[in-house]
Amino acid sequence: VSEINQLKINGQKQFAANSISTTLDRINPYVGIATAVLAAIAGISLVVSALMIIVTMFMSVSARMKEIGILRSLGESRRDIRRLFTGEALMLGGLSAILATGLAYGLGALLNRVLHRLAGYPLVQIQVGNVLTVFLLAILIAWLAAILPARRAARANPIKALAVE
Repeated sequence: VSEINQLKINGQKQFAANSISTTLDRINPYVGIATAVLAAIAGISLVVSALMIIVTMFMSVSARMKEIGILRSLGESRRDIRRLFTGEALMLGGLSAILATGLAYGLGALLNRVLHRLAGYPLVQIQVGNVLTVFLLAILIAWLAAILPARRAARANPIKALAVE
């Protein structure tokens, strides 16, 4: 390619050639920027989802204080109360991972249909390793977000919890 680009007739370049590697060298910086932007958006969405799980769990604890008092008065331990709210948060995390995976596959299929017409190649490829990583992250974030609300529920005084209206 460089020999073709250097070919001159009467002192003027006559040909210009580009190889795939030259084209990729031009495109790769833009792909890197797009990847960084998408990673930043994903990071922000993970933080927001953790905060929303925390808020949801705190609201659930506040709304179910009488139930917590009844369970504690029936002999449930603090550990059981913590497990109840942690289990709910893990179900939220699992359901959010299922929803996110379904949306990713659906949007990926739609984009591939459009991009296949333009580029002749399906550009969106979702790998099983990425799906497993998303599931693990969703469950980990849900578990971490549930720690404080579950601890608050477990520490609730049964007598005061029964008196809450």
